[in-house]
Amino acid sequence: MKTKQWATLVSSCVMVLMLTVGLAEAANGTLKYTLKYKDPTTGVETNLTRGYVYLHDATKPPPMEKYFTKADYVNMASFGNGTYSDPNVPAGTWYIRITQRKGAVKAYGPPEAGDYTWMQTAPITITAGSTLDLGTLYAYPFAAAPITITGTVKSQTGAPVAGRYVRAQTEPCRDDGYNYDINQCGPVKLLALQPTDANGTYTLQIKDPGTYYLYTSPCITADYLPYTGNRCEYTAAPANPVTVKIRDVKTVDMVVSVHP
Repeated sequence: MKTKQWATLVSSCVMVLMLTVGLAEAANGTLKYTLKYKDPTTGVETNLTRGYVYLHDATKPPPMEKYFTKADYVNMASFGNGTYSDPNVPAGTWYIRITQRKGAVKAYGPPEAGDYTWMQTAPITITAGSTLDLGTLYAYPFAAAPITITGTVKSQTGAPVAGRYVRAQTEPCRDDGYNYDINQCGPVKLLALQPTDANGTYTLQIKDPGTYYLYTSPCITADYLPYTGNRCEYTAAPANPVTVKIRDVKTVDMVVSVHP
C-alpha cells in the first residue's frame, strides 16, 4: 500500500515539474539571425561567430548611445558559423544590439573601438512559442560614427542650457497641440539621444546618411498637457529636417524657452 502511495506521489511530482517546465518554455520565444561583416572595399563577407545579443526592455526609455545602460538580457547562442538561434528569449518587446568583441570574449561593458556591432532603432517583438528570424545582419566596426551633428542649446537670452536632451529621428513629431512621449514622435524610434553638457553643447553620432528631424526637450519622456506650462515641451531645430551624408559634420544650434 505504501509503495503504491509513493508511486502516485512521485508521478504527481513529475507531472507538476513537466507542467512548470512547459509554462516556462511557453513564456519564451526564439531569436534567430546570421551575423556578418562585409568589407566595404572588397565586398568580402566574414562570418562573425562570437556575437553577444543585448536586449533592453522597450517599455522603458531607450538606452542612450553614449552611456550604454545595462542590458536586461544578454546571451550568445552561436553555432560557430555566424548563425545564431536562442530559444530562451523572454517574450516581449526589446531594443536590440549585437556586438562581437575584439580579442578576449567578454559579455559585459559597452562596445569598444575595434568591436563589430549591429543595432536598429525600431524594437523587435518576441512572441512566446514562436521564432523571430532577423535574417542576415551586417555589423560595422565600432568607432566614432561617420556622421556628426553637433551644436548648442541656448536660452532666449543666450545662456547655455545644460542637461537638455537633443534627439535625431527619422520621422517628425506630430504637431496637433499636444506633446507626445518622446518615443512616440512618429512610428520609428529615435535614432540618437544625447544631453547637453555644462556649456549647452551636444554631439550626435549617426551611422547612416539620410534626413533626420532634430528636437530638444528637458525630459526623456513627457506627457504634455496644453496650457499648463509643462516644462517637458519639445522644441524643433530651426533647420528641420537636416540631411547628412557620410563624413558630414553639421552644426545645428537651437534656442529654447526655459521654464522655471
